[in-house]
Amino acid sequence: EPKYGLCVTGYVHPKDILANSTAKEGDVLVLTKSLGTGVLSTAAMGDFLTKEDYNTMVKMMSHLNKYAQEAMMPCRPSACTDITGFGLMGHAYEMAHGSKLTIELFSDHIPALPAALQYAREGLVPGGAYNNMSYLEKDVEFAKSVPLELSDIMYDPQTSGGLMIAVNEARVMELCDRLTAAGEEAHIIGYTKKFDGKSIRVI
Repeated sequence: EPKYGLCVTGYVHPKDILANSTAKEGDVLVLTKSLGTGVLSTAAMGDFLTKEDYNTMVKMMSHLNKYAQEAMMPCRPSACTDITGFGLMGHAYEMAHGSKLTIELFSDHIPALPAALQYAREGLVPGGAYNNMSYLEKDVEFAKSVPLELSDIMYDPQTSGGLMIAVNEARVMELCDRLTAAGEEAHIIGYTKKFDGKSIRVI
């Protein structure tokens, strides 16, 4: 199986740099792509995917975050991260830990591709998701009511996943409106609060 690496360089104005470690207490978190491409990729390797689900996966992975980034900047976000190989939980941990805060996520607001949830129920979860779980087990707490397939999806390694944006509560609806107008998804999935002993709580 051929593998390759690449490096991309570019320019950014120093005032436009957004770190993943500068969220502020009380920020609202907005996610711009549904989760589950890692699960779908695993299913595709086993020839389980329908043509429709395959096309959905490819469309999501090939959609650039450029448009979401352009839409969010006027709202002056506090912090931002993309969701890639560490999954939603891994990248949320980086934001929480770096910002010295707790992130609380609403399980019923987490967007997941329906086919990915179904395949996760059947056990088609990539090994990277379990690696992410193992790494974060001491820093994360799930409510007992969160379905197993959803928690699996939240650890699922994404290829070209969306952005998780931390923004002041007063501007969150403006951000969602701007994202929607740009043709992007806009899911309010949680908020930041004072550190309470766990980096992430899923309720």
